[in-house]
Formats: sequence, structure tokens, C-alpha cells
Amino acid sequence: MTGTPTWFGPPDRRLFGWLHLPDDRGVRGIAVVCPPLGHEEANALPALQCLCDRLADGGVGALRFSYGGTGDSAGSWGQTGRLADWLSSVDEAVLLARRAHGGAVVLIGLRMGALLAAEAVARGAKVEGLVQWDPCLSGRDFLRVERTLSATGYGARQAGDGSVAGPAFTFAEDAVAELSTLDLIPPGPTATHATVVLARAGSRVVSRQGAFADSPAEWAEIGGQPELLDVPPDMLTLPDATIETICRWTDRAVDGPHTPVTFRPVDSAEVARTGDGRSIVEQPVWLGPHRLFGMITDPAGPGRPEPNTVVFLSAGALDHTGPGRMWVELARQLAVEGIRSIRADVDGIGESFGRPGQPRQVPKAPEAIDDVVELAQSFDHRDGRNVILVGLSSGAYHAIEAGLRLRLSGICAVNPGLTSWVPEVDRGDIDPRRLAYRPMPPALQALAVRHSRVATGAWRALLQLWVKRSATDGVVGVSRRGTPVLLIASQADAEQFEPSLYWSFVRRGQHRRGLLDVEIVPGSDHSLYTVDSQGRAYPILVRWLLSHCAETSDG
Repeated sequence: MTGTPTWFGPPDRRLFGWLHLPDDRGVRGIAVVCPPLGHEEANALPALQCLCDRLADGGVGALRFSYGGTGDSAGSWGQTGRLADWLSSVDEAVLLARRAHGGAVVLIGLRMGALLAAEAVARGAKVEGLVQWDPCLSGRDFLRVERTLSATGYGARQAGDGSVAGPAFTFAEDAVAELSTLDLIPPGPTATHATVVLARAGSRVVSRQGAFADSPAEWAEIGGQPELLDVPPDMLTLPDATIETICRWTDRAVDGPHTPVTFRPVDSAEVARTGDGRSIVEQPVWLGPHRLFGMITDPAGPGRPEPNTVVFLSAGALDHTGPGRMWVELARQLAVEGIRSIRADVDGIGESFGRPGQPRQVPKAPEAIDDVVELAQSFDHRDGRNVILVGLSSGAYHAIEAGLRLRLSGICAVNPGLTSWVPEVDRGDIDPRRLAYRPMPPALQALAVRHSRVATGAWRALLQLWVKRSATDGVVGVSRRGTPVLLIASQADAEQFEPSLYWSFVRRGQHRRGLLDVEIVPGSDHSLYTVDSQGRAYPILVRWLLSHCAETSDG
């Protein structure tokens, strides 16, 4: 059980969510789950999926959703009035739960989602229960952490204009001012809803417990939050004990008879309009033999040409929206130009649950190579020749692997990591499906542990002669099959493509033929988490896609 996708909310501001129900659709109430903001949302997704499934198994429906301007929901992250829009999103989700069932509704908010849920209740949202799961101490405290993570993790500097740049997301000046008004506060003495605060053990939030002493709220300390939220997404651990605690508490709060849910999912929605009034419509789809989840962005209008479909691939252990929601914004920008696109999750990532037993949150799983090839083939009987693959990090790696098997309309690969870790290395072997993977030999890897510069220098010297072991071989190999390639690499990632004399000559030849463009951007931001990196790479990507799609259409 992974939920059913649906759109909801007002026609001019559609929200996207997932409704989790038992097989018989009978529930005693519905829990509305409010996600965190910013980069924490990506880490939280597997835990929220698990929570909603367990609630549904216990006879409680669950609705998880994306606030306006986040995830797949309509709107833009950078527009003004963010707080009002996010609170309105909570109200719309509660309203949907009421209409769908009519029974008890419980709000469950994680991190900043806990503060947004509490603020929505304080402003009039009617619920029977409120779960504040590892809440932030305040909006100011959340933004302080975002600034710190951006500086220490990525060496990013703040703009000094009142905005806050965190990992992958920038909060504009007005959003900073609005979020700074939110605090963790106890429910009022006349509150009609039950409340529980589940505070991270040892956090600053625990110091606020005294303020709740005279309130009807329950309070408990929980563990496992750092292992969920404070690690890279591919290293997270689900907090099973906390999820079970939330399920038990919610089960008590919605105690009542089972009645059927009457709401029927809405398959598609208008998410934007073009300047001439055309609708941009999005629809969730299931792709390929393993039913990969995808979101299609379709520029509606009669008689429009469809020379290509642009496919955005999930990056690392992140879902199809891309770092900082980049793929969503780009998909809708392309739709304005009449270009159809799909953003897709490979199996085990995001919303794709295809193969039984497929490990979750594993970047570069060998099965993902099959997924991307089958995905490209599913659009057209010509072996994907009307498909442009766009990928970042592992998504870029998978795009290049697919390009060595198919002749595509194009590949945009951003920091593909053709020499970095793959999961089966830990077992001592390399899956034979990997055609583009070019790691440093084991002997030099062992040497690099103590003498990194010596090993790197020796490897670079060796690649002047052992040219087929260069990462450049895979990229040029794709272009030699007739597929145009755009390679964007940070200065740090570009080191793996440092050409020998041989590859310098070949790359120039492929570039003259219009089959290979290599763009190096300053810095070492592999995942495009900083504003500077996004600002440099994103325009290059847009120009190449628009130019290439126009050329294909004319030709």
C-alpha cells in the first residue's frame, strides 16, 4: 500500500497529495500529514509514507500532501505570501478529509509542518487531534539552522538582502519575516482538540516543556530523529518506535465506527497558464513494466507538435521534483514553450514501489539502469528516439547508461559521477549492466586512503594511455551513437573528465558535429544545493533544451 495520488483544492491553486486507505475504503477517521519545509522534506518522505501506510492498516485514513508552491502542487516557491499559502494548503487538506469521510480529523505535523499545523488550528481549522512531531522551536530557529547547514555543508554565503539560503531552497525576505512569527506554543485553555508534542530527546524544544505544564497537551521525548533528518537521504533510518507511537495516539483520537470514504481521486489538474491563456496540465502516471511513478506536464492545445518528450530523472535518493524543486519549475517552463515532459522516480526512490523487495533509498541501484531504458522505450517504438533524458547526479549517470543502449534525441547530464561509489562495490563486484562506470583501480583506491594526491596523480598519468578507462569514454560513446549530449559539471566533478590528448581531440570533433557540449561551472556543489550553482547550471540547461527541441521540431 503506497497511497493513491490525487489533486484537490481550488481550481486556480491545485494541490497534490496521496490518500492512503484500507482496501475496503472504510475508516474511523482521517489523519492529515503536514510535511517539513525545505531540504528536510526529502528525508522525511519515506517516514511519512510508512506512517500513512501503517495508519491505513489500522483503519485510519491518511492524507499526505505538498503545500502550494512545493512538491508537485501548483504555484511557485519564490512567490510572495508563502505563509498564507501554506496555511491555506493545510486548511484545504483538512477540508478534503472532512468531505471525504465526515468523521474525526487529526493533524500530524513534522518539524516546520508541526508549527504550520498548530498555526492553522489557532486560526480556526477544526480538528479532533494535533500531533507535533519533532517540532521546530520557532520559525527563527529553523531558519538559523538552514543558514548554518548552507554555510558548513556547502560553503554558501548569504545574499544579505534579508533572504535565507538553505540547502537547495532559498526563503525570500518576505517568507523569512512571515516564518519568523511562528513559535511552538501550547494550546489555549479552551482548546477542543487533543494535542501531543513528541520532542526530540536533548533538543532545545524540551526547554519549552514547562510552558505546556498547565495545558491539556501530552508530552513525550522521542529518539531516532537525527538518524532520519540529519543524515544524507540515502543513509536515513526510519524511526519505527516513533511511528508506532503516533499510530497508537491517533488511533485513540479517532475512536469511532468504520464508514466508507466517498472521495474519488482527481486524475489531472491545471497547474499554470501560458501568456496566451493555454492551460498547462499535469497528471500522475505509472510507467514501464515496474510501474515507475511519473508526473506528466502537458501543454494543452490543438495541433501542437510533439517532436520530443523530456524526461527528468530522480537524483540520488531524492524524488522526481529535483533539488530545490528544480525539475518542477523547469517542466512548467518548458510547457510554456509547448514541450511535453515527465519527471519520474526510478524504482526504490520517491513514489516508485515496483519490484517486491527492492531496497529503498539506494542511489545507482543496477535495476535503475533497466528502469531508465524501459522508461525511454515506453514512449515510442523507435527505441526512445523521441526522448530527451535529463538527470542530475545518479539520474545523469543512468541517462548516460541508457544512451549507450539506445539512440535518444538527447541527454542532459549534470554531475553524473561516473567514477563514484555504486552499491554492489561493498560486495566486491560490479554489476555487468554497468557500461559507463569507470572507477579508480582498487590498488590506487587503497593507496588514496593514505596518499590521496599520489594516487590521483598516478591515475591521471595512467589515463593518458589507458584512455578507455576514462569517464570521458562513456560520455563520448553516447555522442558517437548519434545522441547529442550536454555535460554540465562543477569544477570538482569535472576532474573525472580531465582529458588525455586523445580525448581532447575526440571531444573537439564531437563538439564540431553538434553532438557534445561540455560546460564547467565554478565550485564543488555536486547536487546543485546552492543558489550560485543553480544560477549557473540552470540557464545552461534551459538554453540547451529549448534550442535542441526547436531544432528537432524544425527538422
